[in-house]
Amino acid sequence: MATLIETLVQVLEEECKVFDQLLSVSREKTKVIVANDIEALQKITDEEQDVLTTIVNLEHKREEATTDIATVLGKEPKGATLKDIIEYLDGQRDIQSKLSMIHDDLLAKVKQLSEENKHNEILVNDQLEMIQFDLNVIRGLKQAPETGSYNKGAYNTGDTYAPVQGYFDSSS
Repeated sequence: MATLIETLVQVLEEECKVFDQLLSVSREKTKVIVANDIEALQKITDEEQDVLTTIVNLEHKREEATTDIATVLGKEPKGATLKDIIEYLDGQRDIQSKLSMIHDDLLAKVKQLSEENKHNEILVNDQLEMIQFDLNVIRGLKQAPETGSYNKGAYNTGDTYAPVQGYFDSSS
């Protein structure tokens, strides 16, 4: 039993370190988004993906450890969470305390990461809106004003004073 708990603690401590790493990558990503550096953003995104893969692997190990501990304690192993394990270890204050501290630390890191991701999402959406605005301006510059020509049904024919060119015509 002690080795199972020791394994769980090691996995959780490693998860804390990896979440710190992910938070650092997310903060760096914010700087890159603000700088509008697409090449650096690609590198950051690749790095972020590597860190996320590590987190997924650690989560699998954590799930295995919590399932094993719940089984040894005669509790329902399916879906056992860290909070459940802390409750199952009633009477073992030192282990409960350590696991509770790690639990709270992980929750705080996930909250910070969530806030950082929301901030990055807002920045990316702002950049996309600016790109859309720029495209609309470019389209507007390429459109000639319409004539006052009407057909027999009294509808505007849509004729323009100048020929319509492609948006990315190299002749202009």
